[in-house]
Amino acid sequence: MAKAHRHPEARDVQPRVLLAFGGGLLLFIALAAIAVKLIFNTAPTWLPLPANTNPENPDLQTTPQQDLTALRAEEDRQLKTLGWVDRNAGIARIPIDDAMWAVVSHGLPDWSRPTAAATEPDCALLTAAVPRGLRARNCRQQGETGR
Repeated sequence: MAKAHRHPEARDVQPRVLLAFGGGLLLFIALAAIAVKLIFNTAPTWLPLPANTNPENPDLQTTPQQDLTALRAEEDRQLKTLGWVDRNAGIARIPIDDAMWAVVSHGLPDWSRPTAAATEPDCALLTAAVPRGLRARNCRQQGETGR
């Protein structure tokens, strides 16, 4: 039997090539990060603080349940009281119970009809009740032109 001649094992990867590849990869990542920073503005942009705000002591909602309860109480109060929404335009609010009763007793208005200026009694009531309203203004204008 002939003895097989053994050769020493050759390396598959040369260390210099492996280190050069790793160094090149790190250099590429660093250059890519610098290029992204230069191309895109990645700095965070914050809105300027209002003049009366102290950044060290911001106004936080400390009692959200109580705030919600107060908000709902105010909404309920507005639903149950009579008041002006826009006095100059002649827009008022009435209590929700009264509004529902008016709809039940008189029905919904017929919006396909012309404005309240179509009949004189309606115009008189409208101008007396809401003198600055748009419909009252239309009544006065139609009254001045003699229809």
